[in-house]
Amino acid sequence: MSEERLLDVKNLRTSFLISSGVVSAVRGIDIHVDRGEFLGVVGESGCGKSVSMLSVMRLLEDNALMKADSLTFDGTDLMSYSSKEMRRIQGNDIGMIFQDPMTSLNPLYTIGNQIMEPLRIHKKMSGAEARRRAAEMLDLVGISSPEQRLKQYPHEFSGGMRQRAMIAIAMCCNPKLLIADEPTTALDVTIQAQILELMKDMKEKFATATVLITHDLGVIASTCTRVVVMYGGLVMESGMAEDIFYRPGHPYTIGLLNSISGIDGAEKKKLVPIPGSPPDLMNPPAGCPFMARCDYAMRICASSHPVLTSLENGHSVACWLTHSFASGMRARLEAR
Repeated sequence: MSEERLLDVKNLRTSFLISSGVVSAVRGIDIHVDRGEFLGVVGESGCGKSVSMLSVMRLLEDNALMKADSLTFDGTDLMSYSSKEMRRIQGNDIGMIFQDPMTSLNPLYTIGNQIMEPLRIHKKMSGAEARRRAAEMLDLVGISSPEQRLKQYPHEFSGGMRQRAMIAIAMCCNPKLLIADEPTTALDVTIQAQILELMKDMKEKFATATVLITHDLGVIASTCTRVVVMYGGLVMESGMAEDIFYRPGHPYTIGLLNSISGIDGAEKKKLVPIPGSPPDLMNPPAGCPFMARCDYAMRICASSHPVLTSLENGHSVACWLTHSFASGMRARLEAR
């Protein structure tokens, strides 16, 4: 494995036992994150992107079953770690920003106490040291009067400030990897831009590898250097952001791109939604999960899902029409 590789996950499978059966949320994916990179994981709701990262963090409900051939973080296989050993990693080496800070922050504790807690647990700081560090973190994330804000409760912060506080908590121990799960979904457009800019600034300051989970390709385009596209619990395509946006090779990726306005906003185009619905992961299809919604589906797509096939420059696609489809779609995109 490359020395630049911080996280390397092989054949991750995560399922949930519910009253009506078993939901196969993640069905065997390989994913990696290099040191210092900004990776985007994109796909529709229910595609498995959040569950895959929660599996890495081992933050799953009791009804979950997670397996992987290997789950290596910073040279150590986390699959061999007990829950107690994982708690030394969670919040220290791997930080996480959740989608809704109002439900993630404890309403009964001050913001200061919630930033200080991981510092005292993981860094063994005294109360005074942790408080100084907490004030520094609030200042770093752009919250004014940090000493005063440390004494306030989550309900006294605006939505944007709560998300900044979540970033301060996630970054206070200088993690090697930061996972941000839909961090801007509940915010208005102006605050979204500020939070994304803040995340990029924090990545530069701390040299932290970052995984951004989102369904918004516009967010991916403005932030990430590499992208993983998920659908039906599987990886459909992965590659550099430029390849994903300008040289897409999977029909699902094309569908996502056609469903958003122009990346640079310079040209208006008709938005084309993807017809149909995502697959039922209680009864996942034997073949490609996108087959029922794909205009290019063939007989083989119903019975067998293709492995990721490498194109060039780390660009990989899981499609039976990979090479012919990619070249044809590039011509169509250039003609638009």
